[in-house]
Amino acid sequence: MATETIHTLENPIDVMPLIHKAFRAVSDRTEAMAAEASTFDDVLALNEAFAFWIKQIHHHATVEGEVMTGPMQDHRPARDNETEHADLCEKGDELASFIALGNAAGLEESVREGAFSLDEDQHNLLEERFHDVETALKEVLGEKKVTARTIRHIHSRMIGVRILELDHFENEEAFIISLVANEIGEAGQLDIVHRLLIDETAEDPRWLIDWVYSELDPAEQALLKDLEARFHGAVAQPA
Repeated sequence: MATETIHTLENPIDVMPLIHKAFRAVSDRTEAMAAEASTFDDVLALNEAFAFWIKQIHHHATVEGEVMTGPMQDHRPARDNETEHADLCEKGDELASFIALGNAAGLEESVREGAFSLDEDQHNLLEERFHDVETALKEVLGEKKVTARTIRHIHSRMIGVRILELDHFENEEAFIISLVANEIGEAGQLDIVHRLLIDETAEDPRWLIDWVYSELDPAEQALLKDLEARFHGAVAQPA
């Protein structure tokens, strides 16, 4: 998973690690707030921060399923052997090296479907874990009583969510990005990142991309600005 500054975007979908970097910044801060919380006001602030964490990751997962991983899975026959899926998903390093070679290496359908299966499972599990933390926070806020025990439990659950989130990002960066780059052309990738970064259903469609900009360093902001100009330009092109 990329943690250093990214200097080039070979393909539009290569922006994904920049988006993930912004997401990690939010989850890092929120988990740190949980670790330091001790008062009711702390929990109120934590609840607000956690709500934003849920909002951005939910948008990201929903759009991915609608315009990226979902359609890509629909274009290939589904596998019947779910056990083989699970076995393949455990071979992370081997899969990453093989997928990087692309279809020219004879990419097996089982490997491809294994990566998508893991991605979907992680999305579903993330939603469950987010709900667990949200429920715990609501209980504290409803009772208006904060104890060291309840804070520990909330913090522990948030650590679990962060670990799952990092595993999910790692899967996407090792497997899914390569598959998208190999199977979807530039125009299709530009449409995907446009939808990932611009929320046309929101009152402020730019809420997500402007927040991502705020979490990046100047060099990464320049890359994102160039990519934004490209996907807006692609949308403006006549059909």
